[in-house]
Amino acid sequence: MAKLRVPRGVVVASIGLAVLVVGSMIFDNSYDVVESVMLGKKFLAHGQVIPAGGFINYTIPWDNLYEHSVLIVDAAPVSSQVKLHVDEPGGGTFDKETSKGYAYHIIGKSTQQQGPYKVLVSNDGSEPATVSVILGEDPYLSGKCNQSDQFSCYAIPATIGFVIGGMLSLIVGSVIAVSDFRRKKKQTPTS
Repeated sequence: MAKLRVPRGVVVASIGLAVLVVGSMIFDNSYDVVESVMLGKKFLAHGQVIPAGGFINYTIPWDNLYEHSVLIVDAAPVSSQVKLHVDEPGGGTFDKETSKGYAYHIIGKSTQQQGPYKVLVSNDGSEPATVSVILGEDPYLSGKCNQSDQFSCYAIPATIGFVIGGMLSLIVGSVIAVSDFRRKKKQTPTS
């Protein structure tokens, strides 16, 4: 009976890919956990209805930002096609579309780019969407995590660790697989 042998590089790369995918999925939703522990939370909109094809916009003055601010958009129903667009004072832009009821943007307050941040939340779906737009301080990035919210506060770095670990495992597994393939090819006699 022939023995089936799976190359070790393929196993390591497969595990790395799985960890990378899981980490990426968790990371995209991890700010939903952070929202509960954000500091200085302010609602720019709370339960505002945006008709299909409509939008709401806000201007956030530079003085209203923390050193590490997070802008979060919650939409209902969860399947709403909502888009978050941010124009930053230095000319940069940020776009995030979601049909999962949730989008976020991390804003690092820069003294070199003082000016207003222009925020546009649009409903690209065919049904009305109810949105809340929240601005607050990220406790982990600001170094202000406390004992009572350790899990929520460290959700972001934990998911980043998953993504980095998955990437490294994928790379190492690929290198091992290529090395094993070359070694096997050298050992196989040619006729």
